[in-house]
Order: sequence, then structure tokens, then C-alpha cells
Amino acid sequence: MSKNTHFRGFTLIELMVTLAVLAIVLAAALPGFNEFRQRSALRGASDQITSFWSNARFEALKRNRLVKVSMTTSGASYCMGAEIATTATDNTNCNCLQADATQADFCSIGRYPASQAEWSRVRFLTDPTTTIGTSTNGVVVIDPKRAALAGPGQVGYWELAAPTGGPDYRLRINIDRFGRAVTCEPSAAAGKIPQYSNKRCN
Repeated sequence: MSKNTHFRGFTLIELMVTLAVLAIVLAAALPGFNEFRQRSALRGASDQITSFWSNARFEALKRNRLVKVSMTTSGASYCMGAEIATTATDNTNCNCLQADATQADFCSIGRYPASQAEWSRVRFLTDPTTTIGTSTNGVVVIDPKRAALAGPGQVGYWELAAPTGGPDYRLRINIDRFGRAVTCEPSAAAGKIPQYSNKRCN
């Protein structure tokens, strides 16, 4: 190799132009990434609710006992709990925010989540006493014979919304009289999730 060979580096102007282009690309991509995270968090939360509900139905069948499921809200905190029901019209919800298993209001069959951080800032949008199990204080009782609802008046839904600061993404988990859980997108949602374009709520 010749001793006079020179290696040319970047000039200051070239480096500044490259950084400017990268900044523009990142600025354009950031909103889309944030919206993706919000949609993912919302889908994850709805999946957890559906999974919790399915496990409660399984417990009713396995134990051959009435099992009640309720959503507890306290300020910005909310959770789901499951407990043995005394009757098909049992309207006392266990306290899923109660972590002490020795307390009478502890949800002995299950509760979700263990920490509010697991919701990833997803919001519970509706009052459970007005959208599901309305005749029983928002408590839904599962019949062990068919894993269906113990009373037709308990049908309803839970509705979630994505974290604030972005598009108004929403998902609704409908529970029918047969105990089936179906996730759909409410028509009131301003932000649309592509995966639910054919799964709009009636």
C-alpha cells in the first residue's frame, strides 16, 4: 500500500445532514409506535379479562359450585375477582384489591391483576354495576351445570380504553347468557383497531 494513501472521513456538514435526516425519520415514526403500543396494551388487557373469565367458568365446572365474578373499581385502580357464590342471585362481590387471604372478603378462587402496573395504563371505561349483572350489583354468577350465566339478567359487558394521550381506542368484552365471551370494538371508539374491523359491537 502506498504511503501517500489517504482515508477520507465525514465532513461536519455531511454528519449534520445525516443527523437531521435521522431526526425527521424518528419524529415521523414515533406517533405510529406510540399508537401501536396503546393498541397492544388494550388487546393484552382484553385478553387477560377473557382468560380470567374462562378460568372462572372452568372452576365452576370443576368444583360443581356456583362461582361469581365481579369487577372492583377504586379510583384509578380496578381488578377482577372470583369467589364461590352462595346462591344464583348472590350480589356480594369479593374484594379483588384485598391481598390478605385471611380476610373474609378475599377472592379465594382468583383475582387479577396482582399489581395495577399489569394493566399497562389501560383504563376501565364503564361502571360495572351498570353494564353487566345490573340486577345483581355488577356481580355475574356462573352456573356449574353448563358454565352459563345463572340468570339472563346478568348479561352485559366490560369496556376498556387505551391509555390517554393518543387515539380513542376501545374494546368491549361481551358476556352472553351462555357464558361466552366475545371481544368487539364499540362504534363509539374514535380510533380504529385494524384487527377488529370485522368485529364491531352491535
